[in-house]
Amino acid sequence: MAKTFFIPNKESILGQQEVLTAKSILALVEGLESHSYDAVYLRQPLNRLEYMECGIVGQSQFLFKVNYADSRKGYQVVIPDFLTRADWEIVETLLQALSNKLGQAVEGLEGFDFEAYFRQTVQNYLADKAVRLVYCQGILSPIYLNKEYLESFLAEDGLARFEELVKKVQGSDAYLASVKFYPDAQGKVHGIYHLAQGVKTILPKEPFVPAPYTEQLAGKELVWEIDLVKISGDGSKAEDYESIARLDYARFLELLPTAFYHQLDANQLEVQAILGQDFEGLASIE
Repeated sequence: MAKTFFIPNKESILGQQEVLTAKSILALVEGLESHSYDAVYLRQPLNRLEYMECGIVGQSQFLFKVNYADSRKGYQVVIPDFLTRADWEIVETLLQALSNKLGQAVEGLEGFDFEAYFRQTVQNYLADKAVRLVYCQGILSPIYLNKEYLESFLAEDGLARFEELVKKVQGSDAYLASVKFYPDAQGKVHGIYHLAQGVKTILPKEPFVPAPYTEQLAGKELVWEIDLVKISGDGSKAEDYESIARLDYARFLELLPTAFYHQLDANQLEVQAILGQDFEGLASIE
């Protein structure tokens, strides 16, 4: 239920005035940066870019999009389904600044209530019985929500609970594990995560196929596994890393001692840095 705000471009005697550059739009809010284009591209008028994903490092938890709609001759600011109050304050500041610069009103802002928007978003996801996990891409890492989390966000302090969860997940200093896929001779595809000795790591409770691979792997038989990687030396050379075991992923999580991890959200576990005999002992999981 992404929400779009629209500001018409200012008209001049000769028609629409020139489209603002991406850089000049970012300059309207102190610290606002593009997270989708390098600085060299930001000198162009915004309509030459598909869109910018914007945020303020150290303040934003989620990014929002800004683009120029040629068909409507105006600027669009699109917020994602979920935002924190701090994110909304940044968006609102940009909307007001852009409105003032163009001398045009923001369509969609009058009567908009952010907390009501948040609550309606939660209710929409709860009403969709096909949704089991909700994926929210934060500025640093993803956040996963399930029915229990969503229901808790409908409480009086629900928005504060959501913001606390987001800060906990985004504030983790653990390495976010990614999956790599390898086909085998039997036509199966192995999805392999890695857990390295002494490295605090975020692993999924339930492994999944990232969006860029969904079409490529559609209909394939997937085998989920995890490699345990021992590190010797200072870890600066490839030969410092040695895979000591490849284990069934579900079985590994089932037998991983609870003292070694805690749950971050609906589908992410933060595994502590495991050393020495404790790490080597994991290799014996069968």
